[in-house]
Order: sequence, then structure tokens, then C-alpha cells
Amino acid sequence: MLNVYKPDQGMLTRWIAFWSITALVVWGGIALYDWLVGTTDFARVLLFEQGPEGMLIPVIDQRLNWAFVCCWIVVLGGTLGVQKFILANPRNSDFLITTDEEVRKVTWPSWKDAYNSALVVLVFVAILAVFLVASDRVVEFLFGLAMKIA
Repeated sequence: MLNVYKPDQGMLTRWIAFWSITALVVWGGIALYDWLVGTTDFARVLLFEQGPEGMLIPVIDQRLNWAFVCCWIVVLGGTLGVQKFILANPRNSDFLITTDEEVRKVTWPSWKDAYNSALVVLVFVAILAVFLVASDRVVEFLFGLAMKIA
């Protein structure tokens, strides 16, 4: 079992950090698998000995080959490494605990307040867009007149 620094504090931000980094590690494992399978024939012979074919895993419809095994080792090792060396580190844990405490202090707006604020922003952006288009047309017209006179 991994030792967790202050296990009863900051769990929300720790879970968010853990799953975010896990998603990045899984994405990296998938990219590694695609790269290993798409390598040149010479590298394929070195890595897989008989090519990327392997036994078919029926539930996930995936071929069990050395590329698949290597990627799962990277994904599992990366996820455990994140848990052990990043999230269990006291300095990082204190940061996440403090972040969790600060987020809990925030006064979140109601849906009505958020809707009204978004509506004000959209109306202002529309007015600004109309003003900029009108200004552009006026300047274009004035430069057109100046070019005809000169």
C-alpha cells in the first residue's frame, strides 16, 4: 500500500490531479502503441520478431503483441509513478490541499447570475463587433475618397 501524506485532506484536487495525469499517461501509451506498430520493417523485426500480429483478445478486439504489452507496462508504470512520486510527495500534496481549501472558499454564482453575466458579455461583444465593422467601412470609404482625389 502506498503511503499518502495527509490522506484525509484535499481529496478532490488529488483525485482530479491523479485522473488528469492518468489520462495523459494513457494517451501517451496509445501514441506509443501507434508509433511502435507503424515503425519501419527493420524496427518491426527487432521489436516483434514476427511482425505485429498476435493473439486476438476478444472483448476489446485487440491483438496481444509486444507493442500492446509494452504500452500497458508504460501506462501502469506511469500511473503508479505519478501516484508514488508526484501525488504522495508532501510538497505537492500540500499544494493540492491548499488548492482544495481555496476552491471551497469560493462563492459560486447561481445559474441565473451566470446566465445574466454571459448575456451581458455576448451583447457587449455583438455591439463591439458592429462598431468595428462600421468603423472599418467608414475608414475604407474615406481612404477610397482620398485615393480618388489624389
